[in-house]
Amino acid sequence: MLRIISTASFTASALVVLLLPTAHADIVNLPPHEKTFESAMGSFTVGTHDEAINRIPPLNGVPTSHEALVSTVAYGRLDGQAEGVLRTGYSVGCAARVDAVIPGVDPTTEFGLEGPQQNYATEQVQRSATEQAQSSTVEQSSTGESAQSQTEGTVRSQEFESGQIQEYNGVIPSIAVDPGLFLELELQPGDITNVDIGTGKALIPGRTVQIITRDFHIKVDNCAGPVTIRQYTYLEARTPEVDDSGAVFGEPTRL
Repeated sequence: MLRIISTASFTASALVVLLLPTAHADIVNLPPHEKTFESAMGSFTVGTHDEAINRIPPLNGVPTSHEALVSTVAYGRLDGQAEGVLRTGYSVGCAARVDAVIPGVDPTTEFGLEGPQQNYATEQVQRSATEQAQSSTVEQSSTGESAQSQTEGTVRSQEFESGQIQEYNGVIPSIAVDPGLFLELELQPGDITNVDIGTGKALIPGRTVQIITRDFHIKVDNCAGPVTIRQYTYLEARTPEVDDSGAVFGEPTRL
């Protein structure tokens, strides 16, 4: 008699990432930032204002994806005879990166033996046979031959009946089959990536130069946990004698 036990298992690393809520659309307005640097070539100023982050739900509806529309005005001014460029963008930090999602099947099979076992029916048969033997001994005839014959017959009957029960409840092979269904999420430490918006706006000495951004789309996929973004603006100036630079950074904001 074979018994087949079927079970299914579902394992996942950091399954909690699937339970994270999806962000709702909202707009965050951030304060302006400005710095003025003194240099051998003359002073220069770099700054930002009117920064807004519109956090929107991801189109795929997956908690490991994040989206936002960002707007800002970055500016720079050179107050000296120099040349240079203005560049701006966002640093994007992910708490933990989901490297792979691997669904699959890893079946396992276990073989074993169970028994022998003596159940309640076996004990009941043996108890009944013993009582019959004792009763036959008490009611033996004057010669004693009839009692001896009945006792031997009862013992044989006990062995026969008990043997039937033991054969039915003897060693039983068993097979346990586990389909081993799994979903594996491999998490790696999160990255910080720069997303350039303006990569090199030429500066004009004595003039304020701007990079204006409206609803620039930032999208982050395969990120478990929060995503934080921070605006940056660099001014890089140079003369034949000196290279100089300065920067301002916005407020870190979670998507």
